[in-house]
Amino acid sequence: MHTITLKVQNTMYDHIMYLLKNLDKKEVEVIQDYQVPDQVNIKQQLKALLENKDIEIFQSIDNPMLWQQAQRDEWL
Repeated sequence: MHTITLKVQNTMYDHIMYLLKNLDKKEVEVIQDYQVPDQVNIKQQLKALLENKDIEIFQSIDNPMLWQQAQRDEWL
């Protein structure tokens, strides 16, 4: 048994997967490897998204501890 790794453009992915899935299941095992996005990149994207917002989050909360307890009470 051999292992082959392919890097394909998004436009070709469906065509290649169709071909592979239609081969004999006894002869070919398709293992899809999904790449996890870089965590730093996600943090940077979130930071850029929120950077230009003028929203004052949680300004109406006078006592954070009581607010948090009320949130937990709703779960019960």
